[in-house]
Amino acid sequence: MESTSKVYSGSDYHDHFNPESYLNHYYGSAEGPTEEEEGVNPFIFQSLHRVFYEDGVSGDRLIDIGTGPCIYSFLSACPNFNEIIATDFTEANRNALKRWVKKEPGCFDWTPIIKHVCNLEGHSDVEKRENMLRDKIKDVLFCDVHQAKPLGDVELAPFDCLTTCFCLEAACNNKDEYLKCLKNMATLLKSGGTFVQIGEPLKFYQVGDKRFAGFAADETFIKSALEQAGFTDLDCRFRRRTADAGKNIDYEFTMAITAKKI
Repeated sequence: MESTSKVYSGSDYHDHFNPESYLNHYYGSAEGPTEEEEGVNPFIFQSLHRVFYEDGVSGDRLIDIGTGPCIYSFLSACPNFNEIIATDFTEANRNALKRWVKKEPGCFDWTPIIKHVCNLEGHSDVEKRENMLRDKIKDVLFCDVHQAKPLGDVELAPFDCLTTCFCLEAACNNKDEYLKCLKNMATLLKSGGTFVQIGEPLKFYQVGDKRFAGFAADETFIKSALEQAGFTDLDCRFRRRTADAGKNIDYEFTMAITAKKI
């Protein structure tokens, strides 16, 4: 196994991030890797359920920034929007997501996660939700939050809702980068639109035998950055880590934030 002395970041994601290892470790079940992150996945799914099912955040178009190879970030939002755009920095992640959308053989099985989300809503129609989501994901685009135009040459009208899960802490190395990337993200959201962030400011996380760097921003800075980036009506919920730090990830809290763009 490769030594963990090497820590990857930035463009390393193109060559060294393995979507299959990531998905199998962190999303192999609704509970997640309980030996190191007890309760994190349920907190994520419950937080998104609260925003989109209980609070009823809705609109015409939603964009998810830093989707990775995942679908959970818009599972609860799916019934409330007509169009969903997924984005990610790496081709391998985008391809993994496209394989699921196309129902290709060997794609990741999200059934346990979808079932969990459906149960939160009081029903068990997993197939209906799968089909609905596949129909509403209209594209999977390249995205680089370090760029003033995160979608590159793709021109899209601002969205009603922007979701992002575990993106900024993986993409940024310091406060200046974090604030800049957050401001770049905000350009994709219309005035009055809803911003939804699930995060876990971390020192590092492990995917297979590769260790990836993170930025462990604190609560005070995160709130300040959101305000500086033009967001208001912040609703910030923080969940302290209950498990001991382990070899796969090191963080202090998980967060669920909603805000409105001024």
